Amino acid sequence: MPQPPHPLELYRLSVQHPLAEVAFIDRLWAHYHPDDADGPLLLREDFAGTCAVAAAWVRSDPDRQAMAIELDAPTAAWAESRWAGCPRCDEDLHLVQADVMDVAEPATHVTVALNFSTLIYHDEASLCAYLTHAHDALEPGGLLILDLFGCDPGLTTTRQSRTVTPEDDAEPTECGPFAYTWEQRAYEPISRRIDCRIHFAIADGSRLADAFVYDWTLWPMQTVLGLLRQAGFCLAEAWGPDTTDRADDGTPSGGFSVLADEPAGVDWVVYLVGVKG
Repeated sequence: MPQPPHPLELYRLSVQHPLAEVAFIDRLWAHYHPDDADGPLLLREDFAGTCAVAAAWVRSDPDRQAMAIELDAPTAAWAESRWAGCPRCDEDLHLVQADVMDVAEPATHVTVALNFSTLIYHDEASLCAYLTHAHDALEPGGLLILDLFGCDPGLTTTRQSRTVTPEDDAEPTECGPFAYTWEQRAYEPISRRIDCRIHFAIADGSRLADAFVYDWTLWPMQTVLGLLRQAGFCLAEAWGPDTTDRADDGTPSGGFSVLADEPAGVDWVVYLVGVKG
């Protein structure tokens, strides 16, 4: 009888887009370093989880290396097994099971903290301490890239489901189609604390309820930009969907550009970029 898919494999297939993330990192580097023909070589993935971005990074260029840092021992063990034997990963992907705050070397060109990982910090002091640590662990000119999301404060609960077809994924997998559900279970608008869950339903009828549970703080975009500057970054900018760039049929092109203000939509996602001087 086949083994059920691991929750981390379901997570990777349903919410991560590592090839697109690597392409976006390259675009950001070219934007902030237009005269650098070599591009970034060393990447650090904090709160790495599946380590999918780090794995995609080392395979995007034979000269690239990545360090993926994950605190949870079972998660780190799964990631090590998942990428074992994949081209370039055994040699150039270095997985460290540790607290990101305990790892300061080697200095890298780019650090990413994606999948809303920094929302685990519930006070400005803790978040600023992480941002300062990330700044200090970068090479001069290095980039810190993180993401934020926002929601309608009037919607205290919501669920969104979709079917995931792994055959569309770039990575080989034995997992068949499955249902992915994102649940916003509770939101407290004064503290901005939010309780979010991920659930899965497999084709054989089995369900993984509360496969992933998150206790996050939805930080305002401008607050985090201010903390990036306080942490020592010489430039801090937000990148989001460019609503002015439209295709011939009038629909948004899907491109990203620098934002001056928080998006006005009910649900939004932005990237924040800190540039080290």
